[in-house]
Amino acid sequence: MPIIKDPRERAARAAEKRHLLLRFLRDELYTTPAIASEVMGVGPRGARQTIVALEAAGYIKRHRIPLVPTLPPLVLIGITPSGQSMAFDPASENVIDRSFEPARFSLTYLRHTLDTQLLRVAAQRAGVTAWINADRLAATKAGVKKPDAVCIDLAGRRVAVEVERSIKGQKSYADVLGGHLTAIHQKKWQRVIWSSPDAETRDRVRALVHGVKRVLVAGLDTRIEPAQHHTNLMFTVHQMFTDCLS
Repeated sequence: MPIIKDPRERAARAAEKRHLLLRFLRDELYTTPAIASEVMGVGPRGARQTIVALEAAGYIKRHRIPLVPTLPPLVLIGITPSGQSMAFDPASENVIDRSFEPARFSLTYLRHTLDTQLLRVAAQRAGVTAWINADRLAATKAGVKKPDAVCIDLAGRRVAVEVERSIKGQKSYADVLGGHLTAIHQKKWQRVIWSSPDAETRDRVRALVHGVKRVLVAGLDTRIEPAQHHTNLMFTVHQMFTDCLS
């Protein structure tokens, strides 16, 4: 990126980077410096400057999470209550009364969370303007799994996103598929995308989902007809995720 010489342009760009990161953390609560760089569209040095400025203002805080005694700790950037107060649009939004709490952080879901964040960044770069994480979606009935996110694709369709890093049993996929087909039937969304980090995982997930023969759809025992029920199901790898949004 070329060096901006005009002081006013530099100030405007610095403000833009701070805004982009705070808006991202408004929903996500935390991320890594590497993903923060992607969010702001800058290199590690530019990201570090913005992170330092936001931390000095009290809007974010860096947290070091020890993983292995012999390795450096994992560094996460978490939004503070003051940061949430700066991250919303007072003309159209309410402040989100949540901030990153290290004591409630789950290392188990870290990789899954970061993968979901990277898909969000890729989708927004591709032109997707609406992305809602699972914790912001309306409550579902007991036993029905929320998708990892819902977005509006480039054709205006509401799409459920599932980030699949590991393989589950087919019973789990039957339950999830039944929930998605019910949601499609109820017009909560029109499509479902399962995205995996590699082709082998993608292919196994697709085979397991397509192998489901019967599910409950809106409470009714339903035989799966591939020509009808598989039409709006997509399976991809993270690198090709945005191709599914057109």
